[in-house]
Amino acid sequence: MSMSQAPEAHSKPLSGVRVLDLGWVWAGPMAAAFLADLGAEVIKIEHSERLDNSRLRGAPIVDGKKLRIPGKSIELVPLFHNLNRHKLSVRLNIRDERGADLFRQLAAKSDVVLENFTPGTLAALGLDYMALAREHGELIMISLSTAGQFGPIADLRGYAPVISAYCGLEALIGYENEAPNGMMNFGLNDSSSGVHALFALLVALWHREQTGQGQYIDLSQMEVGAAPLAEAMLDFQFSGQAPQPAGNGHRRHCPHGIFPCAGDDSWVAISIEDDGQWPALCMAIGKGDWAHRADLAGQAGRMSARGEIEARLAEWTAGRSRESVLAELVPLGVPATPVLSVEEQFDDAHYAARGVRQAVSHPIMGEELLYRLPWRMIATDLTLSASSPELGAHDAYVYGQILGLDAQSIERLREEKVIY
Repeated sequence: MSMSQAPEAHSKPLSGVRVLDLGWVWAGPMAAAFLADLGAEVIKIEHSERLDNSRLRGAPIVDGKKLRIPGKSIELVPLFHNLNRHKLSVRLNIRDERGADLFRQLAAKSDVVLENFTPGTLAALGLDYMALAREHGELIMISLSTAGQFGPIADLRGYAPVISAYCGLEALIGYENEAPNGMMNFGLNDSSSGVHALFALLVALWHREQTGQGQYIDLSQMEVGAAPLAEAMLDFQFSGQAPQPAGNGHRRHCPHGIFPCAGDDSWVAISIEDDGQWPALCMAIGKGDWAHRADLAGQAGRMSARGEIEARLAEWTAGRSRESVLAELVPLGVPATPVLSVEEQFDDAHYAARGVRQAVSHPIMGEELLYRLPWRMIATDLTLSASSPELGAHDAYVYGQILGLDAQSIERLREEKVIY
């Protein structure tokens, strides 16, 4: 069956799994969103006086104007919609002992608790894993903190640039032979940590299926950020030289980088990592003689002449439109792609054909496009079916049907700002 065809209807892999999502901003909520996509019942828990920060990241631009709906500003943020799709939303003040008790009751009826607070926050409320596991030994809990639950800086509060700076990534980004300038605020660690958390939780669920044992997962986002830098760390261990920013260049491959095209801010990415691609590039850019030079046949020789080679390539691309450069190089087997802006990526035909973004309905915004899981499974339907709910939309269901509170009790807790 073609992967573009809808599979037969099956229950989702995590149907029947209940998750309490105390996630904040990006990494935690992203992992919980993936669990919800896979069929888990994910209950997003917020407090009206401490909303998830991603609710406060600005309204979308519609027809050239920022969308404003009085009294609904916290419901309009596209980032929040994407990170909290398919979830249920409840309000709960866990700093109130009555709210903490409600959380304990929910945890006793759940499979997973996810949080990314500063270490010690939940322990101070009696809601840490050891406290919850005394009542529910099969519970799985994951904490996605900045630096982990122990160590000299475990209590550090950190966001994207703090984490990527401490793990060494920022020091590697900059122009060649210049001081590093980093990639501040791109937040790659958040999304990477979300995926690592998903993997860890799936392993823990599988382990529980085999043994009946729950467990606690201590995930350090700094360690997630350090792990992909293995090449740089090994280089340092063996050479004794700290890796330096390399700009667009590559230390083994040439040509490799981003090259200018005719037009305003128009660029292509070209990378020759196979000696067999080199002659085709030489012929295309009018340097056929280079294809026959023994000193340029291998990557080492080309690296020695990198300045000359990449200057000629940039001169050639600069005289052509981005489309004509690609039309000449791609059929020859030369790896080259356009450098797409976010707007171009959003409108790209390939992404559209793959259904990367799917239309769902938001209770206030109406139809909107959200990004689906970046993989397809032939026997599992991963089609998006819902956006994020409004704050507290499922208070009655969670506290009434799951915990068995009557309507009067729920209303009283609302008035007393426990369910708030």
